[in-house]
Amino acid sequence: MKKILVLSVLACLALLSCGKDDVPAGEDDLSYDGPNDTGPLLAAADYEAAARFPASVTSRFQGKKLKEVTWFMGIPPSACRVRVYGPEVNGEPGQRLYSADVTARVQSGWNVHELRDPISIDGQELWISIAFTHPVDQQSIGCDAGPNVAGGDWLFSSNDGQWIPYLQRTGGAVSVNWNIRGVVGE
Repeated sequence: MKKILVLSVLACLALLSCGKDDVPAGEDDLSYDGPNDTGPLLAAADYEAAARFPASVTSRFQGKKLKEVTWFMGIPPSACRVRVYGPEVNGEPGQRLYSADVTARVQSGWNVHELRDPISIDGQELWISIAFTHPVDQQSIGCDAGPNVAGGDWLFSSNDGQWIPYLQRTGGAVSVNWNIRGVVGE
């Protein structure tokens, strides 16, 4: 009972702090999201929240590099990784291009991870994701107030082993975009 009370208090604090330290997306960002609004309450499981940027979006950055990933985290999960994938294969992210364990550095609020090896943008599709583990039901990955932009809300859950847009997972009831951004530079 004490654990539930403590988690409830932490969830409320995380929600109250949302939006106060918003970092606006820059013009050199791959992003669909607006300011952080909240984060969904997700069951205990392994998840991966991703923003999918098709060639029509990445083509304007051709010849540049993906240098950083920024994201909003409510209650830090028990494990967290930054991942980047190539073009989709059968409705899921393609080849993994990058992965880094950021568990020790993740905090409530906006997080920044500089890629050890920046990824060249060649005009092909990119998926930028945050993989995380919830040992209990909690809110961790942040989202905006919507409305959803196609590609801004992909979610993998170990509960069903599928990549499905969050809008579909909620039966169209929750229209948001994950607070996940890719910072592009020379």
